Amino acid sequence: MTWSTPRVLRVVIFALLLAALAVPAQAEVSSEAEIKAAYLYNFTRFVEWEELPETSELSLCVLDDREFWDALQPISGRSAQGRTISLSLIEQFDRPESCQVLFVRSAAGRELSRIIEQATDAGIMTVSDIAGFVDNGGVIGYVKQGNVIRFEINLRAARASGLMVNSRLLELAVRVLR
Repeated sequence: MTWSTPRVLRVVIFALLLAALAVPAQAEVSSEAEIKAAYLYNFTRFVEWEELPETSELSLCVLDDREFWDALQPISGRSAQGRTISLSLIEQFDRPESCQVLFVRSAAGRELSRIIEQATDAGIMTVSDIAGFVDNGGVIGYVKQGNVIRFEINLRAARASGLMVNSRLLELAVRVLR
């Protein structure tokens, strides 16, 4: 893949935007979990739901990953899609109606098919760092390229979940499954 100057510039601007918006000015984005949290916050800003419950909150659920939940704390109470982000650390995915975004950790791999199917039916944006996540029906998957964290998007899965992904986010993905 060749990178044009405008595309490189967009990637750099987006990365700077992530760093500026995701954490307080005094904090330093350093851990992998904090970088993923910054990405996740911006995913919520560039993805629209066809149907959202009648509430003022955008519920972000983290499935059994305390470290990532801790890294998300700076975005709790922030706004995305005109709604306030609320965070929930859940041990099992048994109430899909309580989430609009679900982060699935790698340990959930053996139940991944069931989780993705339920999340798709409930209109939930699924995000994970499980290898091959988007190939298995997840919406957004983190991938590591060297020391850089990037992401892939499964546009078919997003549409099946009733999600509309902004074209700017699609341009920044390292791979888009159409």
